[in-house]
Amino acid sequence: MSLAWHIEAMARVKKMPKLDSMLSSKKRPAGKKMTDEQIEAVTRSWLTSRHRKK
Repeated sequence: MSLAWHIEAMARVKKMPKLDSMLSSKKRPAGKKMTDEQIEAVTRSWLTSRHRKK
């Protein structure tokens, strides 16, 4: 969905921004790294919540 939004946004722009400004990751927050156990816990909780709603 994000890719489709960006493609359409770029199609509507009169002047394309420089590639360096689009690829730069300086402005993005770094975020925490998750351990394998944390990823597994999040995935399991997501899957169990999906089954409960049915």
